[in-house]
Amino acid sequence: MKKMKAIKTRKPVLKNTFRPKNFPENIVLIGMFGSGKSTIGKILAHKLRYHFVDVDELIERKYRKPLQRVLDELGMKDFMKMEDQTLQLLRQWHSVTSPGGSAVYYPKGMAQLGRLGPRIYLKVSLETLKKRLPDWSQRGVVCRGGTTLPALYRERTPLFKKYADHMIDTAGKSAEKIADEIFILLADPQKSSPVKRPV
Repeated sequence: MKKMKAIKTRKPVLKNTFRPKNFPENIVLIGMFGSGKSTIGKILAHKLRYHFVDVDELIERKYRKPLQRVLDELGMKDFMKMEDQTLQLLRQWHSVTSPGGSAVYYPKGMAQLGRLGPRIYLKVSLETLKKRLPDWSQRGVVCRGGTTLPALYRERTPLFKKYADHMIDTAGKSAEKIADEIFILLADPQKSSPVKRPV
């Protein structure tokens, strides 16, 4: 397996004037594949003049292959080891980061994401995912908890809630609206409702 190096983003020289004074330096979006993490993350990063970091794309650039091919060639066990290591090596500054949905399988990786910034869970219903993802067989999905979308949804949802610092219900909202909601939430996090974590 290729040796991983710490992944950093260049610190901006100019002071950011597009966010409140105590706004988080980094934001992490977690959720199921198909929940809109990349689309919403790019909009949010643009609003804040932050970098946008898609962890799946980092892996694809490193291996110069689509994510599904990387998964097929490494096998699930080695792929998960590599993905966990990638998360642990992230070192961001003024970034919105979107890890893969399988990130919640890695306690150390999720701990590192939590050190970077607040982890925002983008909640989406199973019905919505089924409509958005009629065929997800080539998305490079780690199917540890089953090979069907309902099975993965049932396994991962409690983990998203476990690790989330805040949760945004995306039902019936545009990507722009969700990005605005995240901004408002993080500008005054005391107004948010606490995430109900599984016992």
